[in-house]
Amino acid sequence: MQGTGIQEDHGTTAAQQAAAREARQGAEKEFAGSVAARGSGDGSRGEAGPAPSARADPSTCRWTPPLAPTAGDGAAPAPARPHTAPSGGDGGRPRAPGRRRAGRWGIGGRPRGRSRLAVVLAGLVLMSVPAQAAGSWYVDLDGHWAADEIRVLWEEGVTDGYSRPDALGRPQTYFLPNAYMERAQFAVLLAKVMGLAPDTTGPPVYPDVPPGYRAGGDLDAYPWVQAGARAGLFPDEPGRPFRPGDVVRRDEAVAMLVHALELTWYADRMPESRIEALLGAYRDADRIRPALRRAVAAAVDLAIVVGYGDGFLRPDRSLTRAEGATLIYKSALLRVGADPPSFSPDGDHVQDRTRLGARALLNRNQTAWEVQVLTPDGQPVRTWSGQWLPASWDWDGRDEGGRPVPAGLYLLRGELVARQGTRFTSAVEPLEVVYHRLVATASPAVVEAGEPVHIQALTEGPVVRVVVHLPGDTAPTPMARTAPGTWEAGWTVPEDTEPGSQALVVVAAFPETVRRETVYVDVLPPLWIQGAVAPNPARPGEPVTVTATVPATTDVVTLHPPNQPSIPLREVGDGRWTARWQVPPDAAPGSSLPLELEARRRDRRAVAHLDLAVAEGAANREPVFHLTH
Repeated sequence: MQGTGIQEDHGTTAAQQAAAREARQGAEKEFAGSVAARGSGDGSRGEAGPAPSARADPSTCRWTPPLAPTAGDGAAPAPARPHTAPSGGDGGRPRAPGRRRAGRWGIGGRPRGRSRLAVVLAGLVLMSVPAQAAGSWYVDLDGHWAADEIRVLWEEGVTDGYSRPDALGRPQTYFLPNAYMERAQFAVLLAKVMGLAPDTTGPPVYPDVPPGYRAGGDLDAYPWVQAGARAGLFPDEPGRPFRPGDVVRRDEAVAMLVHALELTWYADRMPESRIEALLGAYRDADRIRPALRRAVAAAVDLAIVVGYGDGFLRPDRSLTRAEGATLIYKSALLRVGADPPSFSPDGDHVQDRTRLGARALLNRNQTAWEVQVLTPDGQPVRTWSGQWLPASWDWDGRDEGGRPVPAGLYLLRGELVARQGTRFTSAVEPLEVVYHRLVATASPAVVEAGEPVHIQALTEGPVVRVVVHLPGDTAPTPMARTAPGTWEAGWTVPEDTEPGSQALVVVAAFPETVRRETVYVDVLPPLWIQGAVAPNPARPGEPVTVTATVPATTDVVTLHPPNQPSIPLREVGDGRWTARWQVPPDAAPGSSLPLELEARRRDRRAVAHLDLAVAEGAANREPVFHLTH
């Protein structure tokens, strides 16, 4: 989505310029109304437009993440978000593969510059200043539906206000919550919440945000837009217009959040069918700018945003300053992540662990924290907790019982408890466990030269291809995928293969790694047999010993005498077999008896022929002793 999001199918048209003028005029009118009501310093409210004395109905005024509902709008109190260690030290933010180098873990402190450009309005001076630098809470937020969220951001020094003295010369600070928010204003707030430092070095990233550029209300926007662009917070491609003065649309704000939260890897992996299913639930999904559909779908899938409860997203509606601040508050006050977000804890020392990290804007009043790995249906798999949130720690892919978790998608969610008991919950971050496994077999494991061998590989994970390196081959042989996770190949052992163990190396290529497994096949030596008979010659009726020498791998050796049943030989040593046989008594002296020795191994057969000469005379009989007395 880099560079395609917000300006792909629309430049700064006349309609958008009119919207920007309307936004600034709205801010001026809102400020004028606030001033008119507060000119006497009595604290009464007199804003132009809808009076925010009571909480507005969130179903009609803003997108609300279900994991962080706001207290007072008919939902539970806003959950809190895990933060960094209170030291606020530097550290790398968990980032998706190939993503940017993140900013500081520690967030807080006051913006360094103060705007000084005067805007004449009804004879009054209106200045944009860092909120806490003005020294007082916004006078136009008492009772507003977004007051709680904006106050947390204000206490951490990341919001800007509009300041002027009242009729008695006392300084007053205004937020102008109902004025439309400019793209530059949203970008500045997002960059500050993400903990970036202002950056004025180098050439401008966007041609329409030059050095010294100031947003509506004289907000010094240039260094923050520069910092956010270089950190990869925005989907706008460097070198193309940023349109800083345009009113920010809701789908544009969500796309910036998806980039800032480093979720583009998740959005890019979503299949089109999933995107259609998520956005198809809303009747106005066709109003989402085409280049932003993937980012908005990811935000909906991860509950960063939901609709208005009436089947509409209203992606093309302009965002007010209160809505923009609340959206950032709910999504980025507490941020958790994993680096890498997809890892493989399969024991091969390649991405066996992921580095979990947490950062929070709420650095001052935390009392407890908890970070959980959840299944997609919300069941806890692993939990970490404590008082002060650490900046990062490792997870080895095991559950609370020390067992490896199954492969699949998990959700990372954090919660932070403030000193006053308020609970803040982070937006969920996807975390993927992928096993890169390979098991290979070859059968039969013992073969004759010329026999076929079947090779099979079983894989787990996103395999790109599987090959086998065969003995004597210079190039690998591709294995065919015969079923999900099953790959097969065949090899016929060449006749001239040397006897002994032959290695077959199976290689499975995954997107970011490879797995190898070597299987062995024993190639048998050629089958042969040598025989002997003793004594030779032998007289009729005389017993003889038949011996055979064969390879040690021989299965059976058999003697086939003429006109008699076969006689099995008995193995008496490594490759040595023997049997006793008696020369037939009626064998004709001077004749020759053909004896056949047969060796068998599997379906192979070897034969040796022996000739036994029949000697003259009868065989010596055993002596008979007679006792006399």
